[in-house]
Amino acid sequence: MSRVAAVLAVVLALVTVALPAGAAEFGTRDEALAMVRRVQQKFKKEGAEAAFRAINNKAPGFADRDLYPFVTELTGLCVANGVTPAVRGKNLLDLKDQDGKFMIQEFVRTASTSPQHGWVDYRWLNPVTKTIEDKSAWIERMGEYFVGVGVYKNEQPNENTIGLISGSPNSDDTYLQIAYDLAEVLNDGDNLRILPIAGIGGPKNIRDVRYLRGIDIGLTQTNILNNFRRSNERMGQVDDKIVYIANLFTEEVHLVARANVTSIEQLRGLKVNLDAKASGTSYSMRDVLKNLGIEIQEVSMSQAEAFEKVKSGEIAATVLIAGKPVRSMTKLNPADGLHFVPVPFPSQLIPDYYPSSLTHDDYPDMVPVGQSVDTIAVGAVLIAYNWPKTNVDRYRRVQRFVEAFFPKIAEFQKPPRHSKWREVNLAARLPGWTRFEAAQAWLDTEASRAAQASAEKAPGFPHAMKIDKPGRQGTPNTVSQDDAALYQEFLQWKQLRRPSR
Repeated sequence: MSRVAAVLAVVLALVTVALPAGAAEFGTRDEALAMVRRVQQKFKKEGAEAAFRAINNKAPGFADRDLYPFVTELTGLCVANGVTPAVRGKNLLDLKDQDGKFMIQEFVRTASTSPQHGWVDYRWLNPVTKTIEDKSAWIERMGEYFVGVGVYKNEQPNENTIGLISGSPNSDDTYLQIAYDLAEVLNDGDNLRILPIAGIGGPKNIRDVRYLRGIDIGLTQTNILNNFRRSNERMGQVDDKIVYIANLFTEEVHLVARANVTSIEQLRGLKVNLDAKASGTSYSMRDVLKNLGIEIQEVSMSQAEAFEKVKSGEIAATVLIAGKPVRSMTKLNPADGLHFVPVPFPSQLIPDYYPSSLTHDDYPDMVPVGQSVDTIAVGAVLIAYNWPKTNVDRYRRVQRFVEAFFPKIAEFQKPPRHSKWREVNLAARLPGWTRFEAAQAWLDTEASRAAQASAEKAPGFPHAMKIDKPGRQGTPNTVSQDDAALYQEFLQWKQLRRPSR
């Protein structure tokens, strides 16, 4: 057996017995980083020997479940290790992991090259499961040494996982397609994982984001979100726990009936499917019908089932609110004896709804060339729980999603993604609501960069406009009062240079 192999055998044996086999919890990446910082602080304040002694003696703060620090000279000589005394004083430069990777050499390389810190992946024994697992250590330069603390990657599933409550698969809901698009584009191994969760939509999604554990963000309708707030206000409640990330696109009302039904008024007193109970369609259409003064017999079923019952005459019509073109609707044709019924847009709907139409381009088999069917639409919005920054894990999780999503919006607007992505303008505001702080910070940063670029490209502008660089973690740009005044001067100068009409 080689010297390195012998060292590895000792390491594995000692690690196995060093930590309690019954431990149920594992350290996180943030906790590993915090432990590295504690080592650095003690090293700087009390010196190398005190820091090494604290590690080797497992002093409070220097050993926690499966977390322990190790310090090695850049030559590969181990000087401190929290769980394996046998490796102290040994040169581990040729030590390999389970897959033959020279892990210590990789640690040294990370600590020796800019920025002299980072995560290094390797495979190592998990003292709790007694199996070789993927591990990742944060390595950081510390004088002539490097300090590291590792975490088991398989035990970090929730750290970068975003629970997204979307729509129902039985309703051909736009939300579920949007959620899958987000997962496909943004999923990035251990760095970020979007977990689409089938929901009901509408008010239920708001409640799930507000109260359900494991749900970080969700999709809902702007009219329902506004009613959610108005209902609370009527009860004297003030609830600022919901914020929005982005005001996305519109979703159209699709009212389908047999050819003999030409007006929504004809549905009075008849059976009409309003999609699944508690869905966004059900909630919003009750509101619309109430405002129109039309009472119906509400039934609830999937759209596929409803189409058959409309054809047979068992029900008079079915409604779905979703982003056009809806896949289930594109499968209809005149031979089915069904058509889209117009939905009026009276003034009482103006605050929460929008006028829209269904065209031949949307549904070539259902709408003749050159014609359209008037309807109404609601807004779709991406919401989040208003986590305070003091809740570091949950706030950073949503922040990480924002900082991955916003820069890639152009990618979502390309085929084969849902065509509704092409309507999205990230800067669009949702009146009366607060945007998630990290999302607003990202937009502010981009706006400042755009202003900087515009000023620099303007011919003949007499001053160089300076805007400070954006802060870390997507914090807003810092613009001094002089800079702000200078930018206003630029805007005035730009206005004066416009040609007269």
